[in-house]
Amino acid sequence: LLFSGLCKENDPITVIREQCQQIEKCMAYRARLETCEERVTSRSNTQETCTEELFDFLHSRDHCVAHKLFNKLK
Repeated sequence: LLFSGLCKENDPITVIREQCQQIEKCMAYRARLETCEERVTSRSNTQETCTEELFDFLHSRDHCVAHKLFNKLK
C-alpha cells in the first residue's frame, strides 16, 4: 500500500530504526553479527549461519523501535 507524500526517508519507522541501531546495546549485537558474517564468508565450506546473531540484533533494534514508534503514533 502506497501513501502519497510518504517515501522511505519520511517514514518514521525508518528514521527510528536508524536511531535505535546507534544505541550501545544494538551496536554490540550488530558487532557480533558482523563478526559472524566475516567468519562465515571467510570459509569456503561451512554449515555455520549467523541466524542467531541476526535475530538478536533485530530483536534488540525492534524492542527500541516499538517504544519510540508508538509514542509518535499517539
